Amino acid sequence: MTVEMAVVDRLSDRALYKRLLRYVLPYSGAFTLSILGFMLYSAGNVLLADLTQFLLDALGEPTQARVGIVASTADFLWPVAEQSTLDYARVAVPIAAVVISLGRALGYFAGTYFMNVVARSVVHTLRTELFDVLLSVPRYYHDSQTSGGLVSKLTFNVEQVAGAASDALKVILREGLTVLALVAYMLYLNWKLSLVFFAVAPAIGLVVGVVGRHFRRYSRRIQDSMGSVTQVSSETLGALDAIRIYSAEQQQSDRFFSASAFNRNQSLKLAFVQAVSTPIIQTLLAIALGALFWFALDPTILAGFSAGSLVAFITAAAQMGKPIRTLSGVQSVIQRGLAAAEDVFAQLDVDPEQDQGSVIVDRARGEITFTDVEFCYPDTTSAAIDTFTLTIEPGETLALVGRSGSGKSTLAQLLLRFYQPRRGKICLDGLDIERYQLKAYRRQLAVVSQHVDLFSDTVRNNIAFGELAGVPDSAIEQACRRAHAWDFIEQLPRGLDTMLGDGGAGLSGGQRQRLVIARAFLKDAPILILDEATSALDNESEQQVQRALAEITACRTTLVIAHRLSTIEQADRVAVLDNGQLVELGAHAELIAKDGLYASLYRQGLGETDQS
Repeated sequence: MTVEMAVVDRLSDRALYKRLLRYVLPYSGAFTLSILGFMLYSAGNVLLADLTQFLLDALGEPTQARVGIVASTADFLWPVAEQSTLDYARVAVPIAAVVISLGRALGYFAGTYFMNVVARSVVHTLRTELFDVLLSVPRYYHDSQTSGGLVSKLTFNVEQVAGAASDALKVILREGLTVLALVAYMLYLNWKLSLVFFAVAPAIGLVVGVVGRHFRRYSRRIQDSMGSVTQVSSETLGALDAIRIYSAEQQQSDRFFSASAFNRNQSLKLAFVQAVSTPIIQTLLAIALGALFWFALDPTILAGFSAGSLVAFITAAAQMGKPIRTLSGVQSVIQRGLAAAEDVFAQLDVDPEQDQGSVIVDRARGEITFTDVEFCYPDTTSAAIDTFTLTIEPGETLALVGRSGSGKSTLAQLLLRFYQPRRGKICLDGLDIERYQLKAYRRQLAVVSQHVDLFSDTVRNNIAFGELAGVPDSAIEQACRRAHAWDFIEQLPRGLDTMLGDGGAGLSGGQRQRLVIARAFLKDAPILILDEATSALDNESEQQVQRALAEITACRTTLVIAHRLSTIEQADRVAVLDNGQLVELGAHAELIAKDGLYASLYRQGLGETDQS
């Protein structure tokens, strides 16, 4: 690594940590109390070392018994008067030991607790900010990520960042202040002898620097591997039925074993580097202590020391070992946090969905116009939609038909503004949809698809969802009746207050679909998109859902991505797509008579499902 690159890395680390500390600033009160607590704790460590001087000097000359910090303070608060030095020390030393220990314990509690307040608050803030960003980023961003990877960012990565922002600070403050206090005390006792101990500081700094570079590299690999572990586990648990039917247990077990083994190997490499650094630093400290003893026992140096002062100096020097080892270990926490911070901040900096529109409409008429629309998915070269032009009249039901991958669902996603056309434009009531304010525009659309989106919440909250929350129960009941869902809702243990399982577990496919249709009824949008809404249902469930769909499509502009013949035959017009192009358009009977692609698909039963 060149010097220039090293400087860039240090600046990058500094910038990352500066941004992390911004999350600490709102909790500056707790942070200040933590600093004060650790200052009290570090002062206690020094005073315990100084207490040995008081004790030993009390056994010697009376004049030496009041030289140290503790001895001087005790003499100020409670003068020796007529007592002998030894009798005085028998009372003062135990009292001082208890007071110092209590103060040290109080400081440790305040420093640790209030830093944890900061830590958990930082975790909460980062996690909620990241979650909100993931809700607002464009659709193509989610297409490029795995759900397990995103969950790992919200859980594992954020915890690592919080460690760098607060847990590491806790160690740095506690042990750093202790080191500073001990250094000041050693300099106070004998500055020349202190220089001997500090001679190893550059070597310790070199070890910490080298180890830190390895920590960052392995930390990046660990967080990437955690995303893989989360992804494999979430995919597997979400597809248990398919795994058992196809006897894929061993295959999935091998995938999980491989992902977990890589995570283990990287964690062991990190642990090895950390384990090696600690004994190296301990050896350097032992050398420094050995040199210190050799110099301290020099008669010329002993001449200026009392026995108590010498022991206090050596005690303070010996106490330096633990905080220095701890400070060297915190490097791994910092580097793990900074590696995770790079990733978390990259997510936080992703631009949200573009919304440059300003037009707000109360209720659209429902005329939809596609004009020379072209679209390619990110990182692909083939056109999913190619020069598509079509006008859908207000209140019209248009069925989209085509082979799998012909672009039917892509048109719906463009209409929903999940993606933007590469060329051409889409208009609502004669106005480019990009000119509408995004939330106001999406209020004009309701979607019922084959992928039913229900949540682990009450039936009421699943129907009165989002902006619909808070509507009266009478409106919810009416929507449910129109969706032919009220009969089975009444039979649930708690009616609208019944809690649903994950994805609506506990309900049949037809019941889940009718809850989504009830949600669309409650929204009462002028434009409705039906995306393969009955493709996954059996015949009985389909008939119930079809009755609900027939009612909801009345007086609404409806775009039907068709799968079954019964749905298509009820449409006003049928648009036939092939390779992203509109190849046929007309009523059902007209297209059958034309004997083109539609007639061919019709004779095949239009049995292909579609994800395009």
